[in-house]
Amino acid sequence: MTMLMTTIPGTQLTVSSLCLGTASIGSAINEQDSFRLLDHFCDLGGSFLDTSLNYADWQCSVPSISEKTIGKWLKQRKGGRPIVVGTKGACATPERFFRLSRAEIIHDLHSSQRNLQLDCIDLFWLHRDDPGVPVASIMDVLHEQVEAGSIRYFACSNWTLDRIVEAQNYAASKGKPGFCASQILWSLAKPNEARLQDKTLVAMDERTLAFHRRTGMAVVPYSSQAGGFFSGRFGPDAVGVGGKTAAVLRDYGNAENFARLARVREVAARLNETPAAVALAYLFAHPFAVFPIIGASKPEQLTDSCRAGELRLDAETARYIEQGESDNS
Repeated sequence: MTMLMTTIPGTQLTVSSLCLGTASIGSAINEQDSFRLLDHFCDLGGSFLDTSLNYADWQCSVPSISEKTIGKWLKQRKGGRPIVVGTKGACATPERFFRLSRAEIIHDLHSSQRNLQLDCIDLFWLHRDDPGVPVASIMDVLHEQVEAGSIRYFACSNWTLDRIVEAQNYAASKGKPGFCASQILWSLAKPNEARLQDKTLVAMDERTLAFHRRTGMAVVPYSSQAGGFFSGRFGPDAVGVGGKTAAVLRDYGNAENFARLARVREVAARLNETPAAVALAYLFAHPFAVFPIIGASKPEQLTDSCRAGELRLDAETARYIEQGESDNS
C-alpha cells in the first residue's frame, strides 16, 4: 500500500492524501492503543493529523487529551516521515460558543503549542466563525502569529463561502496569504441537512464547489466517510434500529444515497476494491486538492480506509457513482 503525497496549495506542507482524525485519541482509545494507531497510520504512509484544542473534552476529564496524547507520541517518535499536525483553536467552551477575539485566538494557540509540545503549529484552524466579528480583525491576528513564528499556515473550519471570500479578499488587499484550506462537511453521501443536530456545520454545495474549482483552494473534508454509510453495514431496510445505525440513517438515509451506495458496490467489485475506499476515492476525482479526514479506532479499520490513499478514479467513473450516468450512457 502506498499513500500518495500532495502539497497543500499555497504552502510548503507536503502531506499524505488522507488525514487521520484524532477526536478519540487518548480518550475512547487509551494512550497505548492510540500510539499503536498513530504508528500504524505512519506505516501505511500517513503523515497528516487533524486534532483540536477541545478534543475530547466532552468525554474525558483531562482537557485537550487528544492534543496532549499526540504531543507525547511526537516526543517519543524516532525517525520516519515528518508529521504535519493541524489543530483547531477559537474553540467553543461551555461558557461561550463563539470565541474569535484576539485574546481568545492567542490563548487557544498557545495552549495547543504546550499540549503538542511544538514551538510552531504547522496548520492552525479556526474551529468556527462568528459573522459578527469583522474578518479584518481575525486575519490581522493570524498574520501577526505567522510573523511571530507561532504558526506556519492557517485555515478555516465551518466558514460559509461568503465569509471565506471576504477573508481572502482582505488578505489579498494587504499583500498577505489568506486561508490555505477549508474544512467542511463533505462526502459522496448527500446529508439530510435539515436533520443535522449541529446547525453550525457547513456542508459542501454547488457554489462552494465552483469556488474551489476556480481558486484551487484545498478542502479537508470531515465526515468524509459519512459515518461508515458506504461500509456495507447500512441499507434502506435498516429501520427500527438504534445507536450509530440510527444516527447514520438520520443524517444520510435517503433514496439518492442508497442509489449511490449501489453504484459504489458495483464499481468496487469491478476494481476489486472495498466500497469504503471507492467512496473516499470519489473525493479525489475533483480538480482541486482534497485531503479527506478519516476516522478509525482499530488498525484493521485504518488499513481498510487507507486503501483509498493510492486509489484514483477517472472522471467518468466518479460521475457515474455520483449521478448514475457517464459520457457513454
